[in-house]
Amino acid sequence: MFDSIPYYYHATAGLLLLLSLWLIYRRFRHVHAPGRAIDEVLKPHRRDEIKNLIIPDGMGGLIEIERLVLIEQGLLIIETYPISGHLFGADHIEQWTQIIDGKSYKFINPLRHSYNVRESLRLLAPKIPVFCRVIFTADSNFPKGKPDEASVLETLADDLAPIFEQAAAPDRLTDAWQRILRIGRKDEQTLVRE
Repeated sequence: MFDSIPYYYHATAGLLLLLSLWLIYRRFRHVHAPGRAIDEVLKPHRRDEIKNLIIPDGMGGLIEIERLVLIEQGLLIIETYPISGHLFGADHIEQWTQIIDGKSYKFINPLRHSYNVRESLRLLAPKIPVFCRVIFTADSNFPKGKPDEASVLETLADDLAPIFEQAAAPDRLTDAWQRILRIGRKDEQTLVRE
């Protein structure tokens, strides 16, 4: 049955299959590339990490932390946003602006959540330095200047370098980390690590 089909049909089908597999690979690689890029920057400095942690907010509620990283210098809060285009924002303004394809869109200042998380962590870990970093993982830039605690993937290593160059945090850093893990929750479970 297959002998009657000309060889170029087999070759074309094979090429289409290879093209499909390559496109799937590119799509998969593109989706996970931002996480890998962030991991590469953090790898030499990370002592421990927890993702999607829920802690008390200090006002009777709860607040979620996308990614909390234990580094020699203290605690590093990482929040990521897959927003592309030209971004305009500042530390304490309520709304930021995204311009993409000639259209303008407003979104809530993402630093506000990080600041709230930082204050909540300071209640659990007093006297431990807490750093924030909001990372825009899509193709974006800040043409009028980037807020200090915001990054795009291309500048992340340079943006975090001043934090990693600081002196190590006090000896009580490990105790503070363990306290956060005891109090924090993930998927409605207490995070007790032995």
